[in-house]
Amino acid sequence: MKELVTRFVNSFQKAVRVEMDAMREQLGPFEVEVAEARRLETPEDSPYEEYAFVGLAPNDKLVLNGECTLVHDGGEALVTIVELDGNAITLRCANTIRMDSSAYVLVIYPWFLYERLLLVLESLPDSEAFCATNALALFGKLKPRRRRTLSEGDGADLNASQQHAIQLCKESSVAFVWGPPGTGKTTTLGHIVTGLLEQGHRVLVTSTTNAAVDQALAKLVALPAAHDYLSNGQIVRVGQTDADTFGASLNDIVRSQNKDVRVALAAMTARRDKARIRISNCDALLTMLQTAGQMHQLDMFAESDRPVIALVDLETVFAPVLAVTILRLPSETQQARIAARKLRLQKVKDLCQERVAQSVQRSHDRAATVIEDARVILATMTTMYISQILLNERFDVVIIEEAGMAILPTLFYCAGLGSKKAIAIGDPRQLPPIVRSRDSYVHQAMGRNIFEVTVPEPHTSEVVVMLDTQYRMHPIIGSLVADLFYDGRLLNADSTLERNSIAGKAPYPGQPLTVIDTGGSTTCTTAEGSYSRMNEQTAAICVSLAAEAIDDGMESIAIVTPYVQQSRLIQKQLRAAHISGDRVECRTVHRFQGNERDMVIFDTVDTHPMKPGVLLAGRKGRTSAPNLINVSISRAKGKLVIISDVSYFHLNAPGSAIDRLLTAATAAGTACCDRH
Repeated sequence: MKELVTRFVNSFQKAVRVEMDAMREQLGPFEVEVAEARRLETPEDSPYEEYAFVGLAPNDKLVLNGECTLVHDGGEALVTIVELDGNAITLRCANTIRMDSSAYVLVIYPWFLYERLLLVLESLPDSEAFCATNALALFGKLKPRRRRTLSEGDGADLNASQQHAIQLCKESSVAFVWGPPGTGKTTTLGHIVTGLLEQGHRVLVTSTTNAAVDQALAKLVALPAAHDYLSNGQIVRVGQTDADTFGASLNDIVRSQNKDVRVALAAMTARRDKARIRISNCDALLTMLQTAGQMHQLDMFAESDRPVIALVDLETVFAPVLAVTILRLPSETQQARIAARKLRLQKVKDLCQERVAQSVQRSHDRAATVIEDARVILATMTTMYISQILLNERFDVVIIEEAGMAILPTLFYCAGLGSKKAIAIGDPRQLPPIVRSRDSYVHQAMGRNIFEVTVPEPHTSEVVVMLDTQYRMHPIIGSLVADLFYDGRLLNADSTLERNSIAGKAPYPGQPLTVIDTGGSTTCTTAEGSYSRMNEQTAAICVSLAAEAIDDGMESIAIVTPYVQQSRLIQKQLRAAHISGDRVECRTVHRFQGNERDMVIFDTVDTHPMKPGVLLAGRKGRTSAPNLINVSISRAKGKLVIISDVSYFHLNAPGSAIDRLLTAATAAGTACCDRH
């Protein structure tokens, strides 16, 4: 088995290194300006210092537990991001950072996550803690074990396919839950977790994105079977998030359990800081007295009975009554009394500092205890190997949400954190992992989805359950998605007829599906210095449609496009039209997986004089174009509008995924060309 793990690791490492080279070439480092530097308390024996900063602008490049370089007037230092809370950033550093720099900049190297991944991969063949059987079973190299259990009526409000998925996950050592869009995949995941908890398992729920982890947490804590675990602090969300954690975040639990410690820490910190100020005041008074004495010795005509220090000065060190007494004493006696006071204050400061350090250490220890006692931990896959507090944690069951989007090396590592079960939840017909390198080896070793690797024929596999009823899309949109991407096996729930209320709104009232055929009247270009495409005319159509929908009371609208430049162009036009991003969100397809909106406008962009792009039309052989198109149209709940040059694709990409979509959508919906 060690030999097989070694082969996997060597293959992964080779691919990761090539991918890192591509990232260096294409991306380069990012810079984030920070300010308001402040040193924080750390345990006395800590080899690190911690510093608080404030980000000057929102930035999604910062990663919790990520390593980066802090550049300041005194040079630069390697730092680790140990806490992110809004714009507040806490950094840890082995060296002292000056607090008076004129500017601070964090330099982030986006490939550092792969550097850390290489390190953990290297340790796997000789690791006793890594459960190779779990990882190899998920990758189809070992036969799954199955132990039949009696169904206990899990999720009586769930449909048959969802209940079947729960049963499979409770019985099999390897399970794949295939969740097409809108089929209640995350709800099913919540029931799977509670079912496993009832079996006595310790569970890790992980995914590629914070958004997916947050959605899993929200569904889990909504279940009555999870309430006791939540209230006991045994469901723990680890990592950065702006979403509601329902009191399950590691920081929230630690703060809740450390109330007394926090009160004592605040009191001791205040007392220590007060002692520091008074020690400084003692030094100032002693300097004044010593200076005055020296001047008196030099001046034979000086008045000997003139007080050197005022009452108000003494009151910065002594109580008012004692200050009056000391004011009447000779200068030499005053110095002695002040020096004695300073010595006592130093002892108080040292004692307070010791207790502050103890309180800080207790807070750190409490975090480790919370993790140790947790029955469910939720975190992103990268957090599992870059967070020191999670690095040595092991589980009975590992559940990977959005597993089809996970790069294979990270998935292999996370699967090996479990000793009994590995469960992959996702959709092989949606977006695959994102890799930047065009090297075929990288795509083979990193860029395939795990369904393709282990269960290439999911409909016939005993370890796959497909959730077969969708609750998101209007039946006409749902049937289009089912026929194009799920062999007609995806059913529409009766409740989807309620989407008629959305379809009834403008544009095109009463029509859930519309194809706007631009018919050669638009032009596709690229922005200067970019390969990404844009189309001014279709962008304007998108904005016009969105404005019309808003006027008729449409609650949520998405404009989806394959190209970054088109997304930026549409966002610019939305701002010019004074349309708020709260009502209309424009993103590329890759940034919209896992979301849904009442209305989706899908702008295909491509037309003359350019050839159809690979994102939509694909190329001969392996292509993810169908997956991208599936994600694009399946976000819509009640209304889908597709903007495209229909004949252009018919002529230039016959039989391609986009051509099949336009043919089917035109037949199923309404075709028009009145938006030129």
